[in-house]
Amino acid sequence: WAVTAEELMQVRGERFFEIYNGHHEVNNTGDAAHLGMDAMWDVMLTRRLAELGLEAMFAVATDDTHHYHAFGPGKSNSGRGWVMVRARHLTAESIVHAMEAGDFYATTGATLRDVRREGRQLSVEIASEPGISYVTQFIGTRRGYDPRSEVILTSGDDPLTRGRLPHRRYSKDVGAVLAEVTGTNASYTLKGDEIYVRAKIISSKPKVNGSVPGEFETAWTQPLVNTTK
Repeated sequence: WAVTAEELMQVRGERFFEIYNGHHEVNNTGDAAHLGMDAMWDVMLTRRLAELGLEAMFAVATDDTHHYHAFGPGKSNSGRGWVMVRARHLTAESIVHAMEAGDFYATTGATLRDVRREGRQLSVEIASEPGISYVTQFIGTRRGYDPRSEVILTSGDDPLTRGRLPHRRYSKDVGAVLAEVTGTNASYTLKGDEIYVRAKIISSKPKVNGSVPGEFETAWTQPLVNTTK
């Protein structure tokens, strides 16, 4: 909460953003006074691509592990978030090269058989588990979006944000759900006016030892950027 989307979006040379952090005090989903990580990512993608002339940031999920011997609520444990990389070789060089190209996805447990960002289409194939259902949301911002935002007013004096830029809330045009598909195969074809489209896969399977209660296994693909004018 000490860093705003407006600050992060201006960073040059940075390619990665934590969409999920497994530490129990990170507040991934935000609250009434702060944007969640999904919303922050959409604000950054929209303004970097449409206004600032900067490249997209890719999403990663991480553990932020601090506790290796005691597991449970209130502990920062491993196994909560990671990335799945499509690398040619199992070497550091090959893995980093693939990540810099965006050929990976972030997850807290939901597994994908394939992700394709080809031409005007973003497609996912989910590795299903018996008795588990899946919903894929295709999220993006269209050209001509309402760029207005407003400061999120708070009643308290948050020491994390004292003296810093205020957090802002944007219109519903930024990071809108453009389509939603139920099942293990989903795809979205650009209509032409999208700035970008990304996929968020939400499983009905509860996350074992999640960072907070009520988590479900989720995966995030990297955005398909519309390069046509």
